[in-house]
Amino acid sequence: MNVEPQDDDPLAELRRRATLREFTFVSGAPVVGGLMARLRAAWNSVATKWQARPVMAQQSAFNRALADWLAQPPNAAEVDERLIAQDHRQTALSGEMARLTAQARWARGERAERRPRLAYFSPLPPSPSGIADYSAELLPHLAELADITLFSDQPEVDILGLPSYATGDYPALRHAFDLPLYQMGNSDRHEAMFAMMMQYPGVVVLHDYFLHHFIHYHTVGRGDWPGYEREMAYAGGRDGRRRARAIRDNQATFPLFDEPLNARLIDAAVGLIVHSDFAARRARAARPGLRAAVIAAPVAPHPGRSRRAQLGVADDAVIFGSFGQLTAEKRIDTALRAFRRVREQYPHSRFLLAGGAQPDIDLPRLLADLQLADAVIAIGHVAELGEFVDWIHTADVVVNLRQPTVGETSAVALRALAAARPVVVYDHGWYAELPDAVALKVPPGDEDALFAAMERLAASAALRRALGEAGEAYIQAHHQPQQVARATIDFVLTILAGGSAYA
Repeated sequence: MNVEPQDDDPLAELRRRATLREFTFVSGAPVVGGLMARLRAAWNSVATKWQARPVMAQQSAFNRALADWLAQPPNAAEVDERLIAQDHRQTALSGEMARLTAQARWARGERAERRPRLAYFSPLPPSPSGIADYSAELLPHLAELADITLFSDQPEVDILGLPSYATGDYPALRHAFDLPLYQMGNSDRHEAMFAMMMQYPGVVVLHDYFLHHFIHYHTVGRGDWPGYEREMAYAGGRDGRRRARAIRDNQATFPLFDEPLNARLIDAAVGLIVHSDFAARRARAARPGLRAAVIAAPVAPHPGRSRRAQLGVADDAVIFGSFGQLTAEKRIDTALRAFRRVREQYPHSRFLLAGGAQPDIDLPRLLADLQLADAVIAIGHVAELGEFVDWIHTADVVVNLRQPTVGETSAVALRALAAARPVVVYDHGWYAELPDAVALKVPPGDEDALFAAMERLAASAALRRALGEAGEAYIQAHHQPQQVARATIDFVLTILAGGSAYA
């Protein structure tokens, strides 16, 4: 692959005169402070020992020439811009080399005689993760179409007797696979996987379009401010670096819901799978020509039963419910304020909460302030999926709000639809893509519209039934695990065969 810079690039001459001998600075310029020493160490370590391993000879020569050029006293802004540009080139080169290597290996094999061999990276049950549940539902069907080996932080977990290893075992085993398949989300459970993803790019299933919370944990959460600056610079150039420094100096706040910080992952990915057009549009706008596919999230059948009798709630009382971890973004306070207004006309209605509360949610105080302590039933954290589905079946209406959205696809909303329960959602992100026939969508933050939707559903059992039946049919038509597995393998095969995979 030709990785030469353009002819008008001042570094072209440096590349031409670079050699593969041991690193030597030849400019004779003195090191000023510790900056150049750090730059030397960074480029040697990051570039030649991490992402550029597949092209070590070319890249190391380029890095030596670049560092030599940097040893001269140039304009600081120009240096910063070149460092950022080089970071982009290296990341893209790493992904491209991984793609070509996988295609060459696949082309050499007896393709008609064998199935793709995939290294599957994901949290696994009993990890309290929606992605762990996703994998548990998808893997039985994926294993019918491909040879799957699991890599996770829980290698002791047995799923279908599939081979299972610790994430860190992958480098020594990687040559046994056609591609790695990474299940990536916006939580700390993906840290070891992320390191593998950057070093050994593969197909990425991006469950949350925004990864800022994860990157924050991965860098600042471990005291690594330079790492956070690097990611902000990668995403936003020198402005991004300045913003990171302002955050470090307590002059700005973390843009957790404004800057996705997923650019490096997208650039490195051999192929990208997302669950919504919302995420696909943004990813393709950020990286034109991206090999990407929109594939629905699977929802396996989970027969549930209502636990209404266990709660002692009358059969004719409407039960609203919100499910999953209670966070500020779930807007439980907004839902409960709207519910209080519904109670003025339907005093026997109840609101069910099934999920543990984050520290920033003071549920007892909120219920006391709204005078709803006797009308809200808080179950707390539910560890077992079958019981969780039972509580969804207990509700007559599922209120599933999210503001702001990080580009997630809500497993709770999908399970509610599968349980034939009407859902109320904010009309943005993936939620806006739900058909009008299966959900009532209201403008984000509009409490009056939310109240009106909840009141309509409280008043009409027929409307609840119609939405629920349409939702159940929608899940059966578009979210069956067999369909998702087939679409995933088709995408992988397209990547291996060298197709554009732009679906």
